[in-house]
Amino acid sequence: MNNVTTATVSLGAVTIGLGILAWHLTKWWKGGGGPAGRDPKALIPLMTSMGLGMVAVTAAGGLIGTAATFLLNTGSMVGNWSLTAVTGTVTPEVTRSGLKALSPGGSALLVIYFVILVALWKSGAKLLKGKIAAGVICGVMLGLSAGFSGIASVALVTATNAVGDKITGVVL
Repeated sequence: MNNVTTATVSLGAVTIGLGILAWHLTKWWKGGGGPAGRDPKALIPLMTSMGLGMVAVTAAGGLIGTAATFLLNTGSMVGNWSLTAVTGTVTPEVTRSGLKALSPGGSALLVIYFVILVALWKSGAKLLKGKIAAGVICGVMLGLSAGFSGIASVALVTATNAVGDKITGVVL
């Protein structure tokens, strides 16, 4: 039985997620004048933790799903207030229809993914910790959106389910 999250995302949360992504991509692009250039490997911590956030927000419950939903609701509230205060615009919900659910194997892989990123967090430098935190927040804010990032999230959840089911031996 698949459980689908009931979380929704607002334009404010998507704006926060895109803002975080824009900030990090701009810093990466501007830092490209050094000897290493614009090395795509420098984006790995941000993108992998962003993937964790996108998958975590699709979890229907448990500690990970509840924490992701709390983070999303907080981001929606702050983002909505910010957009209204700065631009005077309304902040509609922009949740995509037909949410993809995690399978039991996908849920197991989410926990493994989470453990790996916590291990990286614990062993990493301050800069790495910041990229991991920013990526998770960004992924949570963008994972349920109706835009391009939401489409990427569907593909990521589908892959997580397929790999998790194969690794764990879950037959549905």
